Amino acid sequence: MANKLLKKLEKDGESNIRLFVIGGVLLFALSIGLFINNIYLNPTNVFWGSFSNDISTIGFTKTTKTNNNGANLKQVVQIGLGGSSYSHSLTYLTRSGITVVTEENNSPTYEYVRYLKISANPKNAGGKTANYSKVLNIWGYQAIAKGSLGKTTQTFYQSLFGILPFGNLTSSQRNSLVSFAKSHKVYVVNKSKSETINGQKVDSLNVSVNLSGYIEMMQKFGGYINYDGLAGINPSQYSKRPPVKITVSINPVSRNLVRINNGSPSGITDYSGFGIDPAFKAPTKYISLKQLETKIQAIK
Repeated sequence: MANKLLKKLEKDGESNIRLFVIGGVLLFALSIGLFINNIYLNPTNVFWGSFSNDISTIGFTKTTKTNNNGANLKQVVQIGLGGSSYSHSLTYLTRSGITVVTEENNSPTYEYVRYLKISANPKNAGGKTANYSKVLNIWGYQAIAKGSLGKTTQTFYQSLFGILPFGNLTSSQRNSLVSFAKSHKVYVVNKSKSETINGQKVDSLNVSVNLSGYIEMMQKFGGYINYDGLAGINPSQYSKRPPVKITVSINPVSRNLVRINNGSPSGITDYSGFGIDPAFKAPTKYISLKQLETKIQAIK
């Protein structure tokens, strides 16, 4: 009798242990689900996770399309921030019957430019269409003074100094910039909605940008990457200006930025290729950029 009672207790104990383990697993799964929905996928946390990724990447690609006063522009820019800092871009411009396609490679210290296509419908005084074939695919080179904004080097800096900063900062620099942006409420996330952009499910966040805080943050960011082009701006001059409204679309799982929309038809920029440092080799044959521009202007 005692043996039967002992075996029953042992069996009941095993059942209780099983129930305890199963309950623990379910509780753990529930806590993970709550963490994902309430913390990890919280719109504000999604934004700051993406912000942190943007300033700790070795490369990315941005694509901008605009249609303004009859001018159609598409620009694809690849940024490399790994071993060296540079950008490679292709720009397609069509306006009033003229099409120009340029390729650029530039950095804080140099710029290379070549024209891949120039087509013009208007005829010259002799009734002939200008022929630009002799100036195509010739690289023009120009050295850039430190921190300056040359015509094409601006492509590099503008890609880093957008409404959001982009870079490859150290861990301490990244933490400092994030802390500054949060404490000064540079960005305030207001609303969020889910949608699909470029085949990705994204959270599109309505974000208000505090201009005075933004400028001060960007000056801090510029100091990290040895760029002083914003040093002469006084942030307090913008303290009374209303916040700028933008929509930031982010993949909530990867935290990768997908799109920034400033609210105008020409203000949409798509982002991709985060973490990819595009390879670039400087051209071995080139002329000065000034010589190239002189050759183009001489064609009639």
